[in-house]
Amino acid sequence: MRILCLACFILLVGCRQAFALQSMPVSTTSSCSLHAKVGVVAGWPPLTSVNEAGIAQGLDIDIARLVFEHANMCVEFVRLPSAARSFAQLTKGVVDVVLMVSYTFKRKQWGYFSIPYRKERMRLFSLKQQKQPVISLMSLLSSGATVGLSIGSYYGEEVKTLARNERFTGQFIGISTIQRRIELLNKQRVNFIIEDEIIGNYLSHKLSEKPIFGWAYPIHDNDVHFLLRKEKFNESHRLRINTAIETLRPRITAMVERYRQLQAPNEHK
Repeated sequence: MRILCLACFILLVGCRQAFALQSMPVSTTSSCSLHAKVGVVAGWPPLTSVNEAGIAQGLDIDIARLVFEHANMCVEFVRLPSAARSFAQLTKGVVDVVLMVSYTFKRKQWGYFSIPYRKERMRLFSLKQQKQPVISLMSLLSSGATVGLSIGSYYGEEVKTLARNERFTGQFIGISTIQRRIELLNKQRVNFIIEDEIIGNYLSHKLSEKPIFGWAYPIHDNDVHFLLRKEKFNESHRLRINTAIETLRPRITAMVERYRQLQAPNEHK
């Protein structure tokens, strides 16, 4: 979720401005034992998006529907203003579940983690094919490259450590939306962007004026989880959600692979 606390974390959680959130249709049955609001960031197709009718859709939406229905829980999808606001909205009780959350120790204070429901693969994307393969992110930065990142997303310890290194000050650039990151890449304001492999391959074909190439170097391969609001979910609820994920894992794996195969990456080793 792709969803990091870089230097601007204080802006993400500390912001008190009220946002009007758009509610999505509710999955309802008379037998539901719990109703929960699931936060949706619209700008991450094909993982999470909102269509013209205001309906939440995408891979992680489909997985959430499947898991919570299996756990006998009804969900209402609530549109969030940005990924950066997800955790703040969870702690305020505006939503009860955040999708695609990478585990960090600090995030445990904001909610309960489900067991992992899928893996994400963060990759570099660029306009140019490099003559030499990427050996490490440090070597790339040492060559003077600039890298566009999502504000509010977690990219693993390598990026976290390098972003704190004074030697590379100014080479990691926080950019709020993938649309804007692709725009700045096309304008050569940044040399690389880092995206979830599925999102990057999908939107680079949809939005870019020029060919964008994905790179095999593994920036961050990790599990993603549902983050559950502590005041909403008790131990019994969490056990049912985790059991549903385990039971449905073969179906979830097949869903992820279908989404991955739908994209045709231009990947360079």
